[in-house]
Amino acid sequence: MSFAIPDVLAAAQRASAAYVMDPRASQDTFEALGYAWHGLYQNADHQAVVSSDACGRAYLSISGTRFSDGMAGDVFDDLDDSWVDVGQGAQVLKGAYDGCDDLYAWAQGIMGPGAWWHVEGHSLGGWRGRYAPLFLPVDDISQLVTFESPKSANAAYYARFQSLFGSRVLSVVNGHDIFVGFPWLSGAACHPPQDWWHLLADGTYSVESPATWPGGLELDDHDITLVVTRLTALAAAVTAAKPRP
Repeated sequence: MSFAIPDVLAAAQRASAAYVMDPRASQDTFEALGYAWHGLYQNADHQAVVSSDACGRAYLSISGTRFSDGMAGDVFDDLDDSWVDVGQGAQVLKGAYDGCDDLYAWAQGIMGPGAWWHVEGHSLGGWRGRYAPLFLPVDDISQLVTFESPKSANAAYYARFQSLFGSRVLSVVNGHDIFVGFPWLSGAACHPPQDWWHLLADGTYSVESPATWPGGLELDDHDITLVVTRLTALAAAVTAAKPRP
């Protein structure tokens, strides 16, 4: 499938909104974006929101590391890069993986069977989003968009779920983000092999293979607010370029 800039922007806005910790403020934020808010999942290591739109699409928006909110459990999850075997040669990273079974079960419990899932997340949230096919029926995942996710699994994992990662997944990276290459010393951990969008400081974006990622050292580029800002500008440029009827 092809991804339109306005749809990717909407996913980024939901991924950003997933960081809001107060339940009432979370509901207000999603409703201001035009969604029905169904609940906030929150514990020492995880946070996510389930929402939906008027067309019946279900959204699971997973928060990244809540560092500024003092949630140390998220940081420990980031740092635990030991491997977990999930079958058929596929391996994932333990810190991000642990607890995802409960998170996804919670989401399914809200929307019930047969929901048409759109999953997104920033940073640790995108990392966990890439594990969606372990917990949701693959055919029920309509779209998976991750923003500035670290490397998340071994190559066998993406090959196992090629039907999803080959057509319904988009990875978005920003500038020279230092955490896109994390875990930095792992030779086995990798990104999905499909081309991703690389947002650039000049207001454009490039469609690139993850294999060409040159690395980055910029902490400031690891920022969902900056991602939303850059995608907003891209969406505005697309709208301005459309011919008037």
